[in-house]
Amino acid sequence: MPDSHSSDDLTEDASAHLAAALRSVYAASPTDFMAVRKELTAAARADGDTVGAKAIGALRKPSMAAWAVNLLAREDPDLVEELVDLGVRMRGAQARLDTATLTSLRPERDRVVTGFVAAAAALVSDAGRTLSAAAQDDVRGTVIAALADEEASAAVTSGQLTRALSYSGFGEVDLSEAVVRTSSGSILSVVRNAPGAGATAGRGTGPDGEDTTAAGDTDASGEADDETEDGAGAAESLARAEAELEAAGAAHAAAEDAVARAREHADDTRDRIAVVERQLAKAREADERALEAVTDAVRARKAAEAARHTAQEAVDRLRARIDG
Repeated sequence: MPDSHSSDDLTEDASAHLAAALRSVYAASPTDFMAVRKELTAAARADGDTVGAKAIGALRKPSMAAWAVNLLAREDPDLVEELVDLGVRMRGAQARLDTATLTSLRPERDRVVTGFVAAAAALVSDAGRTLSAAAQDDVRGTVIAALADEEASAAVTSGQLTRALSYSGFGEVDLSEAVVRTSSGSILSVVRNAPGAGATAGRGTGPDGEDTTAAGDTDASGEADDETEDGAGAAESLARAEAELEAAGAAHAAAEDAVARAREHADDTRDRIAVVERQLAKAREADERALEAVTDAVRARKAAEAARHTAQEAVDRLRARIDG
């Protein structure tokens, strides 16, 4: 069980001093994170805030993908607002089993996901860094998780994400060690007026992360749970089907690549066979010419032998006549 003052479960006492530090440390570049955190920890300790200093010192350095998402949460609020709005509409349609709406939202979903990843990569490039293909995949997975899960959406818009998120197609998104929370479960936002900031399951948050849920909201939340309970299975089924569709698409693309490579290999093999066949044909022609030359040579040798035999006989007759 994590310490109550760890970076993902903070006491309300530490929240006030921590909020200012969060805005600074998660705005820093990955190369500056450690130095900024050390400086803020020392400042809190110098002010006598030992609890806050411990909490600040435990803040986790974000991965490159998480830093890119945090950067976008600060620099492009319109795109983040679009993501939050789309997520609300998609989750509402899933809860209502409204397959027609979900189908109609698919092109917008693809556009928003692609646009978010491209914008994050561009901001990272503007900051003098490069968002690798693997990190871009992590950003894409984080965006999909934010669309599927309300708390994941709050984490993405908080500006203090420490690792990429992923959605398996069912259940809740795992946010462990991904964001800073207060002991009441609230996600601390370091982006002012962030869309969906502070949203947690059944709770609201004040400026210092305190629980602001009114008592009457509990009944309303219960009624909403009853209304959406029947839709949960369908939503999970749809998410699983979409995940299977993406997996099948990836497998199909891989198979197409394999077919293309096999065809190239077959073409190359046929080319080599053609070359060998041409060489073999030339060799056979040479062999035939050589056989003809041998035949001609044998005939010439027989003719020479016959001529020599005839000449020998003539010599023998002449000698016999002279001797006689």
